[in-house]
Amino acid sequence: MLKIWLPIAVGLGLILGGGFLAHQVHTAGGVTIEDVRFAGEGGTTLSALIYTPPGASAARPAPAILASHGYINTREMQSAFAIELARRGFVVMAMDMTGHGHSTGIVGTQEFGGPAALRYLKGLPQVDRANIGLEGHSMGGGPVVGAAASDPGGYRSAALVGSTPAIGAVFGSQAKTDLRNLAVVFGGHDEFAPLMWQVEKGSEVTNSKALQALFGVTAPVEPGRVYGNLSAGTARVLHVPMITHPWEHFSVAGVAPVIDWFQTTLDGEANPLPPTEQIWIWKEVGTLIAFAGFVVLLLGAFQALLAAP
Repeated sequence: MLKIWLPIAVGLGLILGGGFLAHQVHTAGGVTIEDVRFAGEGGTTLSALIYTPPGASAARPAPAILASHGYINTREMQSAFAIELARRGFVVMAMDMTGHGHSTGIVGTQEFGGPAALRYLKGLPQVDRANIGLEGHSMGGGPVVGAAASDPGGYRSAALVGSTPAIGAVFGSQAKTDLRNLAVVFGGHDEFAPLMWQVEKGSEVTNSKALQALFGVTAPVEPGRVYGNLSAGTARVLHVPMITHPWEHFSVAGVAPVIDWFQTTLDGEANPLPPTEQIWIWKEVGTLIAFAGFVVLLLGAFQALLAAP
C-alpha cells in the first residue's frame, strides 16, 4: 500500500513546496500582484498584471514601469523584470499585447495595446505620473513606441531589449517617435540582428547605421557610454551582453542593464539595489519543482489506478 501511495504523496509535496517557493519569490518584499482587465481601442479588452511594492499608495505614489513581452509570449514572460523592479520600489504593469494572452484583438493592431496600457498605468492612484518608464522585449518594442507616440510627455525613459524603434513597422504600425532617454540592450548572439539592426551578428550592432543614427553619431557606438543629455531627454546607452535573443529577458545579463537604467533615470524607488542582485530565477526553480511534482503525481495516480480492482 505504501508503495502505491508514496509517489502521490511525494508529487503533492513537490507541487506545494515548489509553488510556495515560486510565490514567495514572486511577491518578495511584500509586493502584491493584481490581475486586471481594461478597455483598449476599437472595443478590445486588454490584460495585465500589476505589481505594487509595499508603501506605494495615493499618498505616497511610486515610479512605474510599463513592460511588454515579445511575439507569441504573454505577460508572465516579463516576470524577471517585474520581480526585480517591483522589489526595488517600482510599480510594474506587465501587459498582454493585443492578440496575446488574455488580451483580445488582432496582433499588431491598436499599436499593440501600448497607448491604452500607458493610460491605464497613469490612472493608478499608487503611480507617480512624473516618473514612468517603458520597457519591451523583441516585438514588445511595438507597444513601447506606440505608447510613447501617443503621449510624448507621459514618460521619462525607455528600454528596448532585443528590439528596435522600427519593430512596429514590421507589423503595420505607423507610430514613430524619438524615444526619451533610451537604453538599447541587444544580445551579442541575438539571432534577429539582420532584421532589427541590419547587421549580420548581434555583436556587430555597434556598427549598425540605423543605431548610429539613433544615437546621433557616425562612428561605432561605444557600449556602456551614455550619449546625449538625461535632463533634456536625449540620453542614449547601448549594452551588448553576449547572450541570445530569448536570454535577453531570461538572464541576469539581460535584466541588469534595464534595472540600472530605470534606477538612473527615474526617481523615488523605495529600495534601490545593485542591478546584478537578482532573485527571480528562484521563481523559475520553484515552478520547475512543482512541474516535476505534477509528473510524479500523475505517474503515482496511474500506478494507483492500475492496482485498483
